[in-house]
Amino acid sequence: MLSFFAAILSLVSVDAQVLNLNVNPELVITIKPLKPKKPYNPFSLVASDVEAYYSNEALTLIFNNDLGDADIVVTNLTTGDMWTGSVSGVCTSTIILSGDEGYYQIAIYSDDGDYSGEFTL
Repeated sequence: MLSFFAAILSLVSVDAQVLNLNVNPELVITIKPLKPKKPYNPFSLVASDVEAYYSNEALTLIFNNDLGDADIVVTNLTTGDMWTGSVSGVCTSTIILSGDEGYYQIAIYSDDGDYSGEFTL
């Protein structure tokens, strides 16, 4: 029985690695939970609820867990430019940014909690 679960876990981690290899990022961005509305699940198969990558003016957000409805706000704090988006469930979302230099902040407001990340171009 244990080998069955080990086989399933290896399949899941291979799929996650393939997904991440397809992104080919210039920059990997850490997204941290600010105010989780659900308790931490130590048995989760994913390392992070949300992963973020930047490459060629595209910000790719991968929602590994179902956070419910989520609103995304990306702000270049240097220029004041702002981009928004909305997602629902486990999905991948890409937001095309200007590529301008600056300090960027990512804010995600979801049914299951709020998340934040930042990066500099």
